[in-house]
Amino acid sequence: YGSPLEEVPVCMEEPECPEWCEGSEQPTAAPTTAAPTTTTTRAAVHLEVGQYTDSRSGTFEKTKEFNEGGITHAPKTQTFSKSFSQKPVVLAGVVTMDGGHPVVPSVEELTATSATMRLYEPDCYDDWHTTETLAWTAMEAGIHETDAGVKFEIGSALASGGGWSSIKFSAPIEGDVVVVPTVQSKTGEWTNLRIQKITSTGFEVLLEAAKPNEHIQGSETVGFIAIPAGDGTIAGRKYHARLTPTEMTESWRTYSFPATSNPRVFAGMTHNGGNTANLRMKGLTGSSLQFRVHEPKKCGWDDKHPGKEQVHLLVLEG
Repeated sequence: YGSPLEEVPVCMEEPECPEWCEGSEQPTAAPTTAAPTTTTTRAAVHLEVGQYTDSRSGTFEKTKEFNEGGITHAPKTQTFSKSFSQKPVVLAGVVTMDGGHPVVPSVEELTATSATMRLYEPDCYDDWHTTETLAWTAMEAGIHETDAGVKFEIGSALASGGGWSSIKFSAPIEGDVVVVPTVQSKTGEWTNLRIQKITSTGFEVLLEAAKPNEHIQGSETVGFIAIPAGDGTIAGRKYHARLTPTEMTESWRTYSFPATSNPRVFAGMTHNGGNTANLRMKGLTGSSLQFRVHEPKKCGWDDKHPGKEQVHLLVLEG
């Protein structure tokens, strides 16, 4: 991926963690929370959080956004509980590993009233995929504030295949920035996202193809959230934003977070190892989960990830 960066406009140390990670070197500093901005009034955030739930993945309380039956390779539509004033940005969560084939989620259709999503396998596989659990969240693009006044951004931008694209925030984000991206356009193929060079003013994203020496053709719209690491509430829902230690490989690792009702898990992953890979999840409880890096082995990789990755983790209360 050696092509020059293409800057596109936005549309609209390892911390100490006795409770944070298990089975890994302990971080040296707790996650930081950006200082809140004092305001006299705060616009309400229209936040929707839901989940396509496969009952095999665990026991989940049925909420109004609960979509029983999980998600597969077949497109599935979720109607929002309340219409947005404009088409929102939808973020897809980390896919479980009930099926062993590699898979990425994609937002196929998006309107102010609903989102249609599905799972894609690489073309090295058969595209048929068993039922998985997948969280989703929807918010309108823009600079928002948590209930404590911490500023964060929901945005989207056009990213080009064949190399890294630079995405700039509308305004600087304070503290350690957690970034979670999701493809917003109908790709018709496997399109994996990796991130790097995350700063207070933006980040770089790669549209990652399944095979070695293969590139995604054309451009895709990438939606994202950029939020300071820390804990709080958004529209009354708890959130926990974390940067894990740079340690993720193909081995399962357990991470903990403060107790949360019906946790919905979202994540971005760095690109320290060049092999195509994304995150998969299992063992989700109200306070912990397991992650591993998953490579598409039939596409020419060995599923032994050559670098240690950092995970940008966001847990939202369902």
